[in-house]
Amino acid sequence: MFSFFKKKKIPLKHDLEQVIYDVAEYQTDEGFHLLYQLMEKRSVFVPADPASLPKAATPGEKYVTTAADRVLLRYVTLPNNQLAVPGYTRKDMPNLANGYVEMEWLELLQMALKLDASFYGVLIQGQKSWVAFDRERIQYILKLSGMQFNSP
Repeated sequence: MFSFFKKKKIPLKHDLEQVIYDVAEYQTDEGFHLLYQLMEKRSVFVPADPASLPKAATPGEKYVTTAADRVLLRYVTLPNNQLAVPGYTRKDMPNLANGYVEMEWLELLQMALKLDASFYGVLIQGQKSWVAFDRERIQYILKLSGMQFNSP
């Protein structure tokens, strides 16, 4: 896949929830980069509109969407009154009870850039804290990851 660091990888011994909290509170470049590295190969869980979930999708069982599926993802309003797509770090979060889509974190970032420009970006929700990423930061993360993104 890719690596944010070209040097030999050292296993990370950081707690994701603590890093999300630290980034939310202190917003240091070091904290953000540690969060990027921790999220590198993780999946996130995005709430979906239950009415838009395919009939063939059974709760609790894996279902791979097709081109014909039109799953509508729910969004959140940030304190600045802008919209963001939330990605939860745990699938047992209460906001996911009515249905969710599991996707790779970097796929969520790519998808967010395809949304209308009125969307702020993405919100990563941990168990207690959250961090929002605007479009500029999303492009930066994708660039760090080596992924290319071409705007629609």
